[in-house]
Amino acid sequence: MDLKEHVVMKRNDLIFAAVLALGGLAFFFSGRAPAASAEAAYEGEPQIVAATFASAWCSSCKILKPRLSKVIADFEGKPVKFVEYDFTWGPRPEIRAAAVEDGLEPVYDRFAGGTGFTLLYNPETREIVDILTINYSEKAMRSAIGQALAIASEDGAAATN
Repeated sequence: MDLKEHVVMKRNDLIFAAVLALGGLAFFFSGRAPAASAEAAYEGEPQIVAATFASAWCSSCKILKPRLSKVIADFEGKPVKFVEYDFTWGPRPEIRAAAVEDGLEPVYDRFAGGTGFTLLYNPETREIVDILTINYSEKAMRSAIGQALAIASEDGAAATN
């Protein structure tokens, strides 16, 4: 290999390393990904928070997230808040800060770093109502979220009486 070929190879290696570094930085600074659909946003206080713990390398997430994204639109305007915590680069302070902001500090502290599931959390009672996994079909996810809302509504009604 002559000097010119060597310089070209080194330049290509540097370009590749820069692209990888920029991609890594993008993942690093995105601790909380937006929910799969902004259409299901709820403006008031949510009765249920559906918190997905995921990562780019999680094979279960590659099944769970597409299913869940098809279900989210069904809860548009309902008191469900969908959030996602991205642990591709492990648990980090900014992810925990987002969980605290979402009212999920105790849940985050218990499950941080785990991936491949969505917790259905009642912020009023501070209880996990259900855990969605790849074993749930879209229909089962809809049902579980609907049941979690019904339970939360009953808890809220009982608290006001």
